[in-house]
Amino acid sequence: MDINVLDKSQFFLPLSPFSPDRSIESMFKIGNGDSHATIDLEGGGIQELVIGKVSLLKSSNDGHKTHGGMAILAPFANRIRSGVYSFMGREYALPVNVEGNAIHGFAKDSPFKSVMVKESSCRIRSDLTGPGYPWTIRLDVSYAIQADRFRCAVNAKNLSNTPAPFQIGFHPYFTFTDFWSLASDLPGALLQYQDKYFPDGSSIVIDPFLIESVTAANLDNTFMHSGTLTYTTEGRKLFIERENLNYLVIYNGIYAEGVSVAIEPMSAPPDAYNNEIGLSTIMPGSAFRASFTLRSGKI
Repeated sequence: MDINVLDKSQFFLPLSPFSPDRSIESMFKIGNGDSHATIDLEGGGIQELVIGKVSLLKSSNDGHKTHGGMAILAPFANRIRSGVYSFMGREYALPVNVEGNAIHGFAKDSPFKSVMVKESSCRIRSDLTGPGYPWTIRLDVSYAIQADRFRCAVNAKNLSNTPAPFQIGFHPYFTFTDFWSLASDLPGALLQYQDKYFPDGSSIVIDPFLIESVTAANLDNTFMHSGTLTYTTEGRKLFIERENLNYLVIYNGIYAEGVSVAIEPMSAPPDAYNNEIGLSTIMPGSAFRASFTLRSGKI
């Protein structure tokens, strides 16, 4: 195992305002010049991300990991209807936590350990299993930061003896000033819901792909898009590049607090364990890989 012996104590931060009840010892920082990221080993997410002295993420004001920062959503992202699903002829029931549904997986509440920590990069790990999910997925998450960009890469390996369903997502809240927009030169699609949260398999093409705060009231919608996205707010741009994360939820509801928008890259849409849209099946000993890069730019 490649363990970096650097004294990690120099990277540990004071208690973060994003999560007032969490242990100081769970936090550490990677950095490069005027850019840094704060990682929380309780859930593995990013608590703070600064690129070129610009803070990109809104904090959580209530301690909930999906209300600020950037939480990891695995082994499923967003909602599983009623917490129940069928996989390879067997029925499973997950604990329900929001409106009678299971939401956002349990990686965000799982302990991670640092496998490698260097000045500007790290790799952390958690073995994911839980009620209603009898498989064990070894989730390795690698973070790296440069002067103008941040990269996250994941490797999810099935340690079980049977195939496992898998989906992953991330829940960053990007700050804005007076406005924001999300655009691409490539077309995308808006997934249609049969009710409030659950895709029905149909979609509407969006060409060109452009979503703006001036017209984006009460968003909690899923989109399919595989190209580079450009997030723009006053005075700056953020280029979002993804691999194997071809879906995204855009959310600007109550927890965005009018100062941020959640742009959530995902490998599959909500309720993927039931609708099977984009759902990955990881064979024993095999792995699912995905990544995304946030690259800063000026207008």
